[in-house]
Formats: sequence, C-alpha cells, structure tokens
Amino acid sequence: MLRSLWRLVILLVGIGLVWVMARIIYPYANEYMPAFFVLLFLYIFFAYIGLPMLIRLLRIFIKPNHIPVYVTTGDGWPSDPVNLALIVKDRAHLVRAMKKAGWHEADPLTIKNGFREVVSILFNTPYPEAPLSNLYLFNRPQDLSFEIPTGDKKSARTRHHVRFWRLEEPLTHHNAHHYAFWTKQLKHLILPGKEMWIGAATEETHPIDIQWRTGQLTHGGSHDSDRERDYIIDTLEKVRGVSEIHTSRAGETIRFRGQQIRTVYISNGSIKIARLK
Repeated sequence: MLRSLWRLVILLVGIGLVWVMARIIYPYANEYMPAFFVLLFLYIFFAYIGLPMLIRLLRIFIKPNHIPVYVTTGDGWPSDPVNLALIVKDRAHLVRAMKKAGWHEADPLTIKNGFREVVSILFNTPYPEAPLSNLYLFNRPQDLSFEIPTGDKKSARTRHHVRFWRLEEPLTHHNAHHYAFWTKQLKHLILPGKEMWIGAATEETHPIDIQWRTGQLTHGGSHDSDRERDYIIDTLEKVRGVSEIHTSRAGETIRFRGQQIRTVYISNGSIKIARLK
C-alpha cells in the first residue's frame, strides 16, 4: 500500500511539472525566444533534472535489491552486466597490465573532460582517454575505467570499455549482500596478498542513443557483453599478462534492458576470472 501511494505521489508530481511547463513556462518563454530553443530547454530540464529527480524520490522508498549480476545507474536501474574479474597484486599492477595490453585509463568525469568528450563525439576528434559515466556496484562508483577506441580517429564515438570495482568489505551494511555474494562466488580464488577487481565490460558501437527512462543522450552498446569480456582477456593474453583463467557460474543466462532504448544485454551468467602475472 505504501509503495502504491508513493508511486501515486511521484505520478502527481510529474503531472504537475508537465502542467507548469505546458501552461505557464512554455507560453511565457515562447514570447521572447524561438520555439526551438524553448523546446530544447524543456527537453534538457525534463531529461536531466525533472525525471532524474522524480526517480531519486521514488528510490527513497523503493530501494534496488538485486543479485549483483549487473551494475546500476546512480538511480538504481540496471546498466551493464558484471562479467569479469581480475586477480592482481594491487591497483598499480592492474593499471600497468591494462596499459601494456593497449588500454587507455579513462579520465575523471569532470565538466571540462565531459565537454572534451562531447567535442570528440561531434567532430570525430581524438580523445582515447574520454571519461566514462559513473555506474555503481557495492554502493559506490567504479574505481577504475579503461577503454580502446574502435574508430580510425580514436574519438569517443565508439569504443571498447570496462569499469572495475575493487572487492572490499563495505563500510556500511547497505547493499553488503553484494560483497557477500562475490566473496562467496570467488572465495576459492582469493589469496593472501592479492586483490580481486570486479569488472563490467561492454562495447559502445554507436555514438548516440537515448536512455529510455529519462530521455538523456548516451552511447549505444552491443548486445553481446560476453564477447567484450572475452576480448579484454584476449588483449591481456596477447601480451602474456595472464597466468591462468577460471570461470565462475554466477547465475543462469540473463537478458535485461540496459540504459539505452535499443540495447538489451544478453549474457550466459558466467564470470571469467583471470589471474595476472
């Protein structure tokens, strides 16, 4: 009953926002500027402020509580499948190994770097270290991100990419079952003096798609996330950076819609674990 009432409140707030925009803001703004700019302003407001705000209000009462076979957006919605784990000495070891295999460490997501990425996408200019948006596992954004542009210009339009989270005990009990899940799945491979980094890998195959929940612009991805996982391991093997590979069955074959309208991820539910030299 409480969930239904809260959904009703969110719906009424959303209807109220639409009414204010349509009956008050749009007629007023249309007197002083062209309709194109008014509509552009309304789109930016709803896609990047209004709808995300409503979703966050919804998440106050309805917490995501999934088996962590996929990472989530900041609002708790499914995004990329978890399909990879690397065993390394420490963070520096992981960075060295990925760079040796040809991967670029992504720049931090800042306003400046975000603008550079937009320019790279629009004009197809080189930016192989373009930032990746923040996704969440263990109740925190990724610790490291890597990418390899797939176009000749090395722009941010299309790319292989992967996000990594260090497997570590959370400071709070919120979503602590995620840590317990992976600790149980990988306990036979976790050794003293080694770190486990959990990865979510997908390929961005076209520069523009739309997030179906908010209408925000984003990259479009390949449906086959397992192929991207195998590609990452293959790049590490080519430079003789892998000592052994294991497979852990985290669940059944999964099929779910990610952020984009056109992307439905399909995975066999297994996790490839590579121990790096």
